[in-house]
Amino acid sequence: MDYGEKLIIRKASEDDWEDAMALAWKTFNRFVADDYSLQGVSNFQNFVTDNGLYKMFLINEYHMWVAEYEGEIIGMISLRGGNHISLLFVDGRFHRKGVGTLLMTELWKFIAERGGDECTVNASPFGVSFYHRLGFEDTAEEYVQGGMRITPMTVSLKGRV
Repeated sequence: MDYGEKLIIRKASEDDWEDAMALAWKTFNRFVADDYSLQGVSNFQNFVTDNGLYKMFLINEYHMWVAEYEGEIIGMISLRGGNHISLLFVDGRFHRKGVGTLLMTELWKFIAERGGDECTVNASPFGVSFYHRLGFEDTAEEYVQGGMRITPMTVSLKGRV
């Protein structure tokens, strides 16, 4: 999809936090929650509402980018530990239109600029095919942790950024 200049991928500001986490929660409920137990859904909700995570964001230890289209946050991606994708969500209206890939590209650039050469993620069942399309490879079989189904994955950034 050609967004022209209406789609902006940018580093998130403090003012974006609540909208980005609300988008993550809404999108999680629509596309991911059915694959998780009640415990997993509760754990995810606790994660996106955790004040400690927000404090890490404020001191620049937890990084986030947003995709903004016509003034609305339609996607978000976050990074922890230098190279691990913590959250990646795109509003359902914008799935398969390149928004997730654009967010991923910004995150990869950030990792590479800091000397990183790989990116990891613990993918939900819904996200596995997206990550595979971007070149991620499974590093272990799917497992359940805290009621959440997880497939650990990695991708080399060599030649990607």
